[in-house]
Amino acid sequence: MVKSGLEEPTSEYVQPRVSPYRLTTHLTSAFVIYCGILWTALSVVMPDPPTGSMNWVNGALKIRKLAIPVSAVVGITAISGAFVAGNDAGHAYNSFPKMGDTWIPEDVFSMEPFIRNFFENTSTVQLNHRILATATLLSVGGLWLAARKIDMHPAVKSLIRSTLGMAALQVTLGISTLLMYVPTSLGSAHQAGALTLLSLMILLTHTLRRPSPALLKSLATAVKST
Repeated sequence: MVKSGLEEPTSEYVQPRVSPYRLTTHLTSAFVIYCGILWTALSVVMPDPPTGSMNWVNGALKIRKLAIPVSAVVGITAISGAFVAGNDAGHAYNSFPKMGDTWIPEDVFSMEPFIRNFFENTSTVQLNHRILATATLLSVGGLWLAARKIDMHPAVKSLIRSTLGMAALQVTLGISTLLMYVPTSLGSAHQAGALTLLSLMILLTHTLRRPSPALLKSLATAVKST
């Protein structure tokens, strides 16, 4: 990845940059390793999820079906941010919600072959990240709305509220970074926010997992005894 940024620029006005593909691969690998370590650490610290009653367990398993795809959306959005950074797309359109004077720039599909636009076209890359960020916020918001109607452990509901708050903060950081022409401080905060949001989703998904057979048996016994 570093080597790709040491090539001579094609013009004296072009700043050398690393390959967006290698940057994204490097970031994705780091995220995968981090998520694996975090999941393992959580399994050691919390061998069983919070339960309390069978109703709470059943409610958690229902929400887990939603939390898994939402986690995937969060991860994909974070990875798309690497393409934004790799293509310096954060400096392309420093306005929101429109991109310049339009909602969709005219050059979003100007590259050939067509598939290159999604990874190398600065307009398309930024548009993709905007769409994915909006999808992330709406997905986490939908998860929160669904959880409100289901009987679950209070700690799980609190975690979902925290995740929604972090998603809103992350979107706010992203918009602020864009409008202020990507200052290093805000850019770094936005990157940290992505990792924090991903961590919360991993924690939530881990907390919503199925309890061990022994714990389920003890809960069932407790229900019968009452």
